[in-house]
Amino acid sequence: MDPWSTSPRGALTLAAIAFLGGLANLIFTLGYLFEVRFVRVSQPGQLALVILAFLGYYGGWVWALLAAARGSRGVLIAALIFSLVLAALWSLPNIVVVCPARPFGAGCAAWPVGDVIQWAGLVVGLAASSALALQLRRR
Repeated sequence: MDPWSTSPRGALTLAAIAFLGGLANLIFTLGYLFEVRFVRVSQPGQLALVILAFLGYYGGWVWALLAAARGSRGVLIAALIFSLVLAALWSLPNIVVVCPARPFGAGCAAWPVGDVIQWAGLVVGLAASSALALQLRRR
């Protein structure tokens, strides 16, 4: 019998957990990083574009998870891409560039919560990506 993480149900569960980790990352990013470093609330046009981009990203991710639960191979690729984007293009750059760990202090804001959110997004995103890749390879 296969381990749980390499079963279809396990892979989709890991992808759903990665989605929740991505939501936590989004809340942290919008709550701290954009307010402090990137986008000011006094610029509502820029903030609206950022929010629309995130709505499209997470809406597509929900669609991919729901369609993948029905067994669509093409949508498994989309779910894999969403999980990889969370890990490689969002969490990893935040860990390395935006809020790196300092020798004698915390990396991200609201230590240790900010660091936990970033590392959880990286680890769970990579775990979900590998589980989904195994599912694609089996089909």
